[in-house]
Formats: sequence, C-alpha cells, structure tokens
Amino acid sequence: MTSSGDRPLILGSGIAGLWTAWRLCAEGRPSILVTKEALADSASAWAQGGIAVALGPGDSPRAHAADTLAASDGLADPEAVRVLTEEGPDRIRELLASGAVFDTGPGGELRFGLEAAHTLPRILHAGGDRTGAALVKHLTRVVHAHPKIEILEHTEARELIAERGRVVGALVVEGGRRISALRAPAVVLATGGVGQLYAITTNPRVATADGWAMAHRAGAQLRDVEFLQFHPTALKLAGVNPAPLISEAVRGAGAHLVDRAGRRFALDHDERGELAPRDVLARAVAEADAAGGAWLDARLVEGFAEQFPGITQMLLGHGLDPARDLLPVAPALHYAMGGVRTDLEGRTTRPGLWAVGEVARTGVHGANRLASNSLLEGLVFADRVARALAETPARGSAGAVPIGDDADAPPPPESEAIRAEMRAVMTADVGVVRTEASLLRAEQVLAGLIARTSADDWRTHNQLLVATLITQAARRRRESRGGHRRADYPPKARKTGAR
Repeated sequence: MTSSGDRPLILGSGIAGLWTAWRLCAEGRPSILVTKEALADSASAWAQGGIAVALGPGDSPRAHAADTLAASDGLADPEAVRVLTEEGPDRIRELLASGAVFDTGPGGELRFGLEAAHTLPRILHAGGDRTGAALVKHLTRVVHAHPKIEILEHTEARELIAERGRVVGALVVEGGRRISALRAPAVVLATGGVGQLYAITTNPRVATADGWAMAHRAGAQLRDVEFLQFHPTALKLAGVNPAPLISEAVRGAGAHLVDRAGRRFALDHDERGELAPRDVLARAVAEADAAGGAWLDARLVEGFAEQFPGITQMLLGHGLDPARDLLPVAPALHYAMGGVRTDLEGRTTRPGLWAVGEVARTGVHGANRLASNSLLEGLVFADRVARALAETPARGSAGAVPIGDDADAPPPPESEAIRAEMRAVMTADVGVVRTEASLLRAEQVLAGLIARTSADDWRTHNQLLVATLITQAARRRRESRGGHRRADYPPKARKTGAR
C-alpha cells in the first residue's frame, strides 16, 4: 500500500464517498478511497426510491425545504435544509452532464415521481427502482477513470489515529488480515449506517456502525443517534436479513396497506394514508403486524413490472407475484437520521476528521427523514466536503506504515452469537416503540454482552458500543418525536405538512 502526504483518506464508497473523491480530483486534489468490500457494495447501491430534487414543473427549492422541515418533526436545521434544497439541482445537473441517465417521459423530459410527505412529484429514478445502483455504477466508472484516486477494496478501517488532538489517519485491515497504519492530512468518514445492529434491516451487511464507533472513540461528538428510521414496507420473510425492501414509490404508485381483514389501516393513523411520513406508517404497520399481519396490496398498480423491475424480480424469486399476491410486510431498520455531528462543510468536532452521508449528522433530517432526501444529501454535502478540503493546506505525513507482521485476530467462535443477542434486544427494546423499562433492559443486556466479548474482537465491540450509545440517547430523550417513539411519553400534536 502506498500513500503521499497530501491525499485525504475517504472511508466508504457509497454515493457520498464516491462524489467526495470525484470532486476532490476535479479540484486538483488526489485522494485514497477505502472500501470494506467491492467498490459498488454500499447502502447507496440498494436505494430504490430515487433522489428528491426541485426541478419539476411548479416545484421550487423553497417548496422542497418546506416538506423537508415538516417531515423532520421540528428538529431539522433550516440552514442545512436550505443548502440541501438550493444546491441539489446543480448537483443533479452535474450528474447529467457527466453522463448519468435518469428515467424520462415520452418527450425525453425528466420524469418525476411522488413519494410520502412530498407535496409535489419531485423524485427522479434511474432504471425504475434501481436508482441507487445506477448512480453508484455510474460514479464508480467515473472514479475508476481518474488516476489521482487510489482505490483500496476489501480493506476495513479499524481505528482512527490521532496525534496532539488531531486525526491523522486510520488503522486499516487489508483482506481481513494484514494491519497497516495509513496516514493522511484528513480523514473523511463516509461509512454509511447502522442497520446490522438490528435483527431486521434493509441495510447491506457492511452497515455495521464502524464510523460512529471510530468517531466516538476518537473524541468526535455524535448527535441525535436515537432517531432511527424504520422502513414500513420491508418484505417479511422468516430468516431473511437483510430484508428485501419494497420501495416507497410502490405506495406512491397506488399500492395500499391492508390488515388481515383486507382493511386499509393506514387511514386510521393519518389522513394521508399510505403517503404519510415513514415514522407514522412504520408504527401503523408494526401494530397491524402484531395484531395478525400486514400486507401491501399492489395488484391494481398499473404496469408494476415495468415501473419496478428490480422489485418484481425479487418478489418472483421468493414465489410472490405482485399482480396476484398480497405482499407480507413489516418494519425494518432503514436509515439513521443522526450521526457524527458536522458543520455545513462536513467538519466534525475533532480536527482532521470529516463526515458525510448517512454516518454524518448534518441537520437536514431532524427527527425524521423525508423520503429520497438521502441520496441528495450525499451529493450536496460531499461536494461541500471536497471543496472545503481542496482549499485546506496539505499537511505532510508519512504515508502507509505496515505494523510489522501483525495480523488481525480472527473473530472468536462466540462473536456471532453475541451479535445475534444484540440484534434481538435492539429490535425488541430499542425498536419502533420504546419505553423506560425496555431501554433499561436493553442497557443491562448490552452491558452483559460487552463483558462477554473478547478484547480482541473489535468488530463486535464497535457494534455493542454504538448499540449502547443509541439506547442511552433514547433513554435521555423523554418525549416522542419523529423516528423516536416512547410509549410512556405520548406525542404532541404534529403538523401534517403545510407548505
């Protein structure tokens, strides 16, 4: 492994990491991009719903901002939301100029879809329900074409290196074995989410909360980690994790949620029915599921297979035909609204450390993320991170330093059993609905699991640390708001999304 003193280190290859590397290169700054698996393995690549942007007829950044603020349940940062919605259109134009392809109408115009809590159609798709995969594939080609971007695949970040209060690099594990210290003038966390802390999640297996754990251990501040979004319509299949996602766009196209009696239960919880915010629908689906089951009825959606080819293929693979069958659904951990606290250029509270994408808490989501804002956030704030880094003077460093012949210890045999217990208690006690008693129980179980975990098992320790931080934050927030629902603290009245 080689390095030079002026190259920022980017950890993660979702849309945020890829765009950061590309923009740095465009600004004349080389970088090193590290990814745990292959370059295309990320939560971004799994995004089905699309990317929200105010480019359609009658739309405006102001209207997009109003919807984002309304969905956030009063906790989004208005300035961060302004940045997201006003700079988003230019990022999409740049994507188009670089060769990205979005779905279009008969006349070649961009086609915009409607999703929950949006007051106008503003969701761009690529390949129907393959938007994330299409964008990641496109940006991967762009990044591979730049000789100034060094790509290190199958390389895990284990720990951040700090000297005199500043982050100066990271310990990485190559191929699951060899440990190196990779020094850099700045480290950008783009490591994604925390889905694998839960028994049922739509996140890929690489979403193991390492970014939050490393940042916390390095002294960076985390914020709003109790706000987790559970997607209301993950396909409910016994023993399948990650759970296949049935996109919000399916409900936007007219699919209904029904209970075991065939009744549309979503209307009992919100006048917008299936287009209510995700936190509302997740609780509604969880309640119906506990009472006998919840299903998505997409049988009357016109041209389902053409609109949603990836979902159709997935369903057929599990023996379900959306034109004929009701689709069993349940909530699954989907997205983290909080994370490593940053300013509007992605700087964390620790010098030398930056964060972008789902790992970061920029302030745009508040207590609840508006549908399809995540890919846009990745683009907009990655662009800001890269521009700010390009203007930051390089600080000399020693490059990559192998640590003798040290090899990373293999996971102990009991590791998977410990993590399975963690996922079970997080799902049961720190899930869609929480109470003081459930959170106290989770803290006690997690403390016991930490005591049982080998000191060398850093991966499990990282996950248990973040699970504990989430649980403690959920106990401290004695109210119900957005993605954090306390059964022992009834929610206050909530606005339903006026412009």
